[in-house]
Amino acid sequence: MKEKLLYLLLVLMMAVPLCAQSQNAADYTIKGQVVDSLSNETVPYATLSIALASAPQTAIKLLACDDDGKFTATLKQPGKYVMSMQSLGKVPAVKRFTLSEGKKSLDLGKLFMNDDSQQLNEVTVVAQKPLVTVEVDKITYSLDDDPEAKTNNALEMFRKVPMVTVDGEDKIQLKGSSNYKIYMNGKPSNLLSGENASDVLKSMPASSIKNIEVITDPGSKYDAEGVGGIINIITSKNAMQGYTGTVRANASTLGSFGGGGYVSLKVGNLGLTANYGYNNRNSPWNDSHSERFTEKDRLAGDRPTKLTEDGRAKDKGPFQYGYLEASYEIDTLNLISVGANLFRGKNKSLSELNAVLDPYGWSPSSEYLPIYKYHRNSVSEGTFGSTDVNVDYQHSTSKKDELLTVSYRFSQSPNDNESRTELSDVVTYYLEDDYPKWNINDASTIEHTGQVDYTTPLFEKQTLEAGVKYINRQNKSNTLEQIYDDATDIWVDQKKDNSQFRHTQHIYSAYLGYLVRLDKFGIKAGVRGEGTSLNAKYALKPDLNFDSNYFDLVPNATLTYQLDMSTQIRLGYNMRIQRPGIWYLNPYINDANPQNISQGNPNLDSEKSNNVNLNFSKFTQKFSINASLSYTFVNNPIERHSFVADFLPDDPRSQYNGAMWNTYKNIGKKQQVGMFLYGNWSPNTWFRIYMNGGIDYTDLKAPTLNLQKDGVSGRVFAGTQFTLPKDFRINVHGGYFSPWIQLQSERSPFYFAGLNVSKDFLKKKLSVSVGANNPFWKTMKMETTTTSADFRDVSTNWRSAREFRFSISYRFGTMKGQIKKVRRGISNDDSKGGGENNQGGGGEQSM
Repeated sequence: MKEKLLYLLLVLMMAVPLCAQSQNAADYTIKGQVVDSLSNETVPYATLSIALASAPQTAIKLLACDDDGKFTATLKQPGKYVMSMQSLGKVPAVKRFTLSEGKKSLDLGKLFMNDDSQQLNEVTVVAQKPLVTVEVDKITYSLDDDPEAKTNNALEMFRKVPMVTVDGEDKIQLKGSSNYKIYMNGKPSNLLSGENASDVLKSMPASSIKNIEVITDPGSKYDAEGVGGIINIITSKNAMQGYTGTVRANASTLGSFGGGGYVSLKVGNLGLTANYGYNNRNSPWNDSHSERFTEKDRLAGDRPTKLTEDGRAKDKGPFQYGYLEASYEIDTLNLISVGANLFRGKNKSLSELNAVLDPYGWSPSSEYLPIYKYHRNSVSEGTFGSTDVNVDYQHSTSKKDELLTVSYRFSQSPNDNESRTELSDVVTYYLEDDYPKWNINDASTIEHTGQVDYTTPLFEKQTLEAGVKYINRQNKSNTLEQIYDDATDIWVDQKKDNSQFRHTQHIYSAYLGYLVRLDKFGIKAGVRGEGTSLNAKYALKPDLNFDSNYFDLVPNATLTYQLDMSTQIRLGYNMRIQRPGIWYLNPYINDANPQNISQGNPNLDSEKSNNVNLNFSKFTQKFSINASLSYTFVNNPIERHSFVADFLPDDPRSQYNGAMWNTYKNIGKKQQVGMFLYGNWSPNTWFRIYMNGGIDYTDLKAPTLNLQKDGVSGRVFAGTQFTLPKDFRINVHGGYFSPWIQLQSERSPFYFAGLNVSKDFLKKKLSVSVGANNPFWKTMKMETTTTSADFRDVSTNWRSAREFRFSISYRFGTMKGQIKKVRRGISNDDSKGGGENNQGGGGEQSM
């Protein structure tokens, strides 16, 4: 039976290309591709009407382009024809052509359409363009076509992207998950990884971004990592002969200010794009309060205790970022591009805290009240950032859409930190002799990546892509701990086994992908093989060294069906793996708060997930909707694990016994079912309402730890936008997040709201914006409850919420020709790091 099924499958696979080639030999065939006249990007699903030139008002054939703007049509007889092209947000265009009797096929090549958002001769523009478009494997949100992008920062615009949410603490989620990757121009960027992403996006002007792509079903060409998917930021690069640029400045009542500039120019075959931003923050003091109840505390003879901590903290420091891209067209078939991203920042954190440990539920004699107490002052200073440099060479051939790309990428990410902690007003605290304490941690990641990609059309409407890749990743962490000795008046080094840690990964991979379009169906499938060799070394304790080798075969498949010109259904399956990064592996013990310790786990394994997504989308002139249903299953998820330290006496960590210990482990199983909805309604040219949200059911189980948690969580973001006369724009928005479902923790729900008013001056070259976040609440209360079999911790933080913002930007320059870009590049997504507008136009374009 299995042999028969295999035989049938092979026959079907062989039949696909044959069917795609078949046609009536007596017919005349035309083909072509509809593209944007400025960006050269394809125009998907454009409507085509073909008529005889002698009777242009009587259509003899109607058809639609595919999602790549391509079309093929058959005609019965030779002669002169006229073809009309229409697409939402484009000026209608006409193409005239002639079919000769002796030539059965005609390739019309690229057919250009203009945006109708261009104002011609001061004509009032009333048409509208879609903000969201859907392709086989991704959803694209156009910031170019959203007026708010002129004055908002990038993080504010993220809230409007389908399936992307940003909570009140500026943490980003994709489909309700924190496991995703952020790319810039199709390449992974350490500029936007880990804890830095929100800060960078807040300082990045949305006007420097063209599109934001959400890739929930990554194909085989992408690395197998990034469980939730990929958010790809496409920066504005429509540079033409000449130059254009923007300068900007912004300030906030929460103590931040910044500015920057963007420039794009082209001289001959050389194109250059650059962006720079600077931001300095000085946050106000934020208060905190926590209570931890421990069932059996050694310090109280294994009796219950209550630890109360009251404190406050603030941080300040500057950071700056920039990226530079240059491309040179050697000739019509060869292109080389060079790019660099740079991000550097410094952070100084100040904190003070009063801690008191009391008996709980029992009454000791007076000498036990309290068991201990102290006042702690801590100052922490860190340097963080990243440097990425990439070189891409692209070779085209005489065969249409055949490309060979060779790429190299270097990346270096420092993460250095030093802290000094002192105690005062101490009463019987058992660690008093370990202070003052000075901790210095020097950590970094260095990557070298090489990649070769090849793509070629096989037959009509079929494409094959293949490639190979190698990554060399080196993580290091050097720790120095010093304790001040009062007797000798010197700082004494504390040697620890894990103070010099090295972690090296060699990742090699190859992929094969296939795409076919059959009438209303689109099929994209592929497989990727990834092998990993890793080793960890401890210079001071070689006995702890270990290494590991493993190989993963990762399949993916996506099926799309076009119901009509504006409606699509997509079903996708993919397997993803998630390797822990240095944030999770670093064995450095952070004991700035001696009762709340954190440490990475160098023994973590990669987590593997299986994902199924069903997506429905419909986009019309006035109404847009995107809905999806997803299921994710993970066998060994990386989860945060908290417990009261109770190490054996011979363990160096036993000095922290009684403190809460926070680390990461591969724990149990995770299942999640999610529903996501994006909606956008524009009943007229001056008003728009939008909504973005989702709801999930999550089930977490860790049998070895006797932990289990399940429940429903959700989030919603909604807003309205008004476009008024005299270039005024008003936006009002708000959001709500229910508690997340985590194995040991639960966070209180919270909500937020905002208002933004902006106006353009000087023929829309100067833009001024004022805004408010959470104007009705001075502070935002965040409560987190963490539980286990032996403790319960309730931590409350009050974060400054009310903020008033001001920003100004000025655009200058003119352009006359487009910069050409390499269409493939390196994408390292394998490391776990912690509507419409009111413009348009009328008229017909003749080609």
